[in-house]
Amino acid sequence: MDCVSNRMDKTETLNYKAKVVGTKITYQKAPLVELIVEVRWPVKTIPIPGGLPIVNDSSAVFDLWYQQLTGSLQKEGFQSLERLVPHNMPVMAHQPVYRYLMPGKQFPICQFGHGIFTVNAGPPNYKSWESFRPIVLACLNALSNARPEEIKPDEFQGASLRYIDSFGEDLRNGLSNYVFIKDELGVKISMPHKLLDMAKDEKEISPTIALKMPIDVDGKETLAFQVAEGRIGGGGDPSTIMDMVYTVSKTIPMGEGNVMKDLDRGHDILHQWFDTLTEKIADHMEPVVHDNSEVN
Repeated sequence: MDCVSNRMDKTETLNYKAKVVGTKITYQKAPLVELIVEVRWPVKTIPIPGGLPIVNDSSAVFDLWYQQLTGSLQKEGFQSLERLVPHNMPVMAHQPVYRYLMPGKQFPICQFGHGIFTVNAGPPNYKSWESFRPIVLACLNALSNARPEEIKPDEFQGASLRYIDSFGEDLRNGLSNYVFIKDELGVKISMPHKLLDMAKDEKEISPTIALKMPIDVDGKETLAFQVAEGRIGGGGDPSTIMDMVYTVSKTIPMGEGNVMKDLDRGHDILHQWFDTLTEKIADHMEPVVHDNSEVN
């Protein structure tokens, strides 16, 4: 009991110091798998009976945007390029077609397609939102500046920020995924006890819990939350996978970082959710307090 109390006292002290002094907390054992910034814009499509709509936009205009974007992203360090959709395959709306990478680095990544652009981050390169934010801004500005004049309207129809976290056995401190979700994260399954009592062993319950909730009055901002047992990459022991997505559904002018205000708000909301959900295990993630200059 004393050992646990001492660890919690340390975490609470770090959190207090971060709030009062204006420093930042990062985690040496952060559960982050991937962070995804995504913006979308409308595209013309052809409906397919029983299937997804395929793109009907001008390929010549899209190709021009792709060529100009490639040049802009190369200046930002994205020198490697992959085509994700074979040339002989139909392209779906809001499906990434090209992927841009920095040589020798797993992250960051940019992806571009008809009506979609993403900027992805993850370990070991991701340190904090503050340090990743300038990359997002530069990539979004590159996208906007490369846009041909024929692309109308010159605005996004929405944006989202997504965090995918994986809590392995070390962060669960040996608890099963079900017990960890229920007792440590505080996300409980509300069912009649006589039904849950039918389980041979509570530890063997494999939960999937999901919800979607509006954040603002007019419903343009939503938060989708899901926590479940799963495997990252299809291998290894089951982990607790937590997936949180902040989405804003409104028109946002391209360029000059207009969308960053919404992404910053999304980050603040998701960060609050993460801190609240992981409060009991913060010590296991090994928090470290930094001066603001160390994570920017």
